[in-house]
Amino acid sequence: MGLFRRTARPEDGLEVPHPHAPADDSRDVRVVPLNAAEVVWAAQHREIVADLCRGSADAQTVSDLFDRVQAIWLQSDDRADSAPLVHAFGVALGDLVAERVPGLSWATAHGHGEPELVLSHPTHDLVIFPIGSVGEHWGHAPVGWLAGHVHEAVGGALAILAGHRSTH
Repeated sequence: MGLFRRTARPEDGLEVPHPHAPADDSRDVRVVPLNAAEVVWAAQHREIVADLCRGSADAQTVSDLFDRVQAIWLQSDDRADSAPLVHAFGVALGDLVAERVPGLSWATAHGHGEPELVLSHPTHDLVIFPIGSVGEHWGHAPVGWLAGHVHEAVGGALAILAGHRSTH
C-alpha cells in the first residue's frame, strides 16, 4: 500500500475504493471523521513523540528521533511489539504532512478489515495512510527516511490536489 492515493468519490464524498486493492472495484472504504476515542488515541500517541522531542516536533527532529528509536529497537535482543512505536511515529508523520497540505485532516477509513486512521481531504480525492506507511517501513527504514517521506508525501499530495498526478 502506498502512502497516498487519489481515489474516485461518489457525490456524498464518503465512499472511496479500498486502498489495499486498487484494482478491485468491489471493495469500498468509508472515510468518516474521528470519533471521540480516536481523537484521544491520536492525542496520546502525539504526546509520546512531542515529549521525546522536547516540544520541537519539526520534521528533522522527529526524523532523528525515529532513526534513534528504530536503531535501539533493532539492536534489542528482546524486541518489544513495535505497534506502539509505529502508531506514535505514524501520527507524527501524519501531523507533519497535514500541517503542510491545506485541507487535510485526520479521519478513519472503515473497510473490510480493521479501521485505520488516515488523512483525508474534504473536497479532493485524496486519502493518505501515514500510520500504514510507517508500519511498512518500520525495521528497515534508512536513516533520514521519515524526513524524506514527509517531503515526498507533501509534494505528492499537493500535486494531486493541483491535478498534476494521478496516484502514488
